[in-house]
Amino acid sequence: MNKLILSCTIVSFLFLIACSEQKTEETKTSATENNLAIVQLKSLDDSCVKAWTMMVSSDDQKIKDIQRLIQEISYIPSHNEKLVEKLSIQTKELATLRYTQEDLNSDKINAYDAATDSLIKAIFDLKRNTKGVEQYTLTEELEQSIRAADGSVVNYRVLYDVWVKKFNASLEAAKTDEFKKKTTFEII
Repeated sequence: MNKLILSCTIVSFLFLIACSEQKTEETKTSATENNLAIVQLKSLDDSCVKAWTMMVSSDDQKIKDIQRLIQEISYIPSHNEKLVEKLSIQTKELATLRYTQEDLNSDKINAYDAATDSLIKAIFDLKRNTKGVEQYTLTEELEQSIRAADGSVVNYRVLYDVWVKKFNASLEAAKTDEFKKKTTFEII
């Protein structure tokens, strides 16, 4: 009977050791997987930042071109001085209306887009209605540049959203408090 108890004890002991080793391997594997998830998360965060930076840069270029177009129109003798002054002030205020990654929401996006679209339309109307503008060829180049930058902003928003969606999906898999969920322009 003592041999049976001793045998059962040895078998139980060996079983416990095997289970303990398996648990240690699972912990190591889990920690490695989590480290890889965090590395991937950091890479996706970098991609989000780059897309955001490119979008803001394109938007900044658009604003600079708008300012330059207003300035160019102001050189034309027949320009509407009051409207030029009004649009110049609106252009300076535009950058202060822009959203950030931290305060990205539908209201901010819609307000900024409405202000931008309204300003661009007013400037292009001013350009079109200013007599003699055709002699100032830079105005046409600036209009084309503004249109291109405006389109690029939209493309960079889409790119940003793609990276944010991947980032948010990876964030759920990673066990870390280092990062927070990001908001997309689609505002899901």
